[in-house]
Amino acid sequence: MADNRPGDQDATAATTVQIPHELPSIYRWVANDVFGAPSILDQRYLDELKGIEILFGGGGLEQRYRVEAARRGERVCYLNLDHPTVPHWLWVNEVMFTNFGVRVPFIDFQQRLLNRASVAPSQLHPNAWASIHCFELVTEFLQLPQQPEVFLCLFKFYSSNTSSRTKKGYMSVRPTKNRKIFTLYEDSFHDFKGRYFKIFAVGNHRPFWLSLEGDDLFPPYWSDQAGFDIEPVKYEGLNVDKRDTADILTFLFSKNNLSSKCLLSSPEESRKAIAKMAGNDVTLSRLRRLICPVPAKSLPTSSAAVPVGGAQAVPTESVGKTQVEPDGGSSTNVGDSVERLLEISSPAGEEIPLPPPPSPKRRRSAVEGLSDPKRVRMLEGV
Repeated sequence: MADNRPGDQDATAATTVQIPHELPSIYRWVANDVFGAPSILDQRYLDELKGIEILFGGGGLEQRYRVEAARRGERVCYLNLDHPTVPHWLWVNEVMFTNFGVRVPFIDFQQRLLNRASVAPSQLHPNAWASIHCFELVTEFLQLPQQPEVFLCLFKFYSSNTSSRTKKGYMSVRPTKNRKIFTLYEDSFHDFKGRYFKIFAVGNHRPFWLSLEGDDLFPPYWSDQAGFDIEPVKYEGLNVDKRDTADILTFLFSKNNLSSKCLLSSPEESRKAIAKMAGNDVTLSRLRRLICPVPAKSLPTSSAAVPVGGAQAVPTESVGKTQVEPDGGSSTNVGDSVERLLEISSPAGEEIPLPPPPSPKRRRSAVEGLSDPKRVRMLEGV
């Protein structure tokens, strides 16, 4: 199927800017490159895509939805102006499913994040979806809650269209100051703008993007207000649990950013590498100690680290560090995984050391926003 992807032989067809002769006034805020990209996906290809179970999360969900190619002249930003005669649909991009693990229905975190940012899924740039999926994977690996507020503390949305101040294109995300934890997935993402289609609910099934009352759980269509209604999420405004998650991610990865491409292409290998970077301390209480180390004699004996990905944790003499031994294997390649994940180089065979526990003064400067003395004393158990 990969060899028969529509448009592979002529990738420039999707990127040539061809503005319709009569541009509807309600879409004049949309960037020209969006109108210049008609979808090149036909119905036959979409039916095959649905048949290989790459769009839906299983459990017979594919029977509740149908996929439909864009009509001639339609663009990904078009609204449903014929409702209720025509049922509402959801615009999506193929790359969301093939590259970034999105499945229908979207998980709760994705829906809440789209709602909070007031942005439709098809209006998100692929690099934004890459950051979202990386966040999902890392928080899963470290057994941390997936919270939109934490994501929006680490990232901020912006329009990727730089050619005009009055027109808006795809929305992307960039790290907030001193909180970069992932590298950019692609410096220049090509050939995605012409690969979009519609998803409809079949029969009387309620679409997953609608509530029981029929309200949108997140925007299904593009909007010129995407990202504008979002209130900046400041570190100081997070509650204690959300601050813990932000602190842990910032402490572990702000100095050594994770490679988005490596993380998404080799998630299981990355899981083991991240476990090694965290010293296999994947309980929240032990991850806190990476940021706020306390004397060994005060550590509770009943709190054991939970192995990541079925790995066996073998304690060492140093508190909070363990050697990861995959089931039935050895750990000789984990150091290489860390190198690839961090996109750094070291002499062959040299193990990447864990960062040393910071002093209180260093911690205040390393973790942005952690300047409240009460907060520091609380985390340090004073």
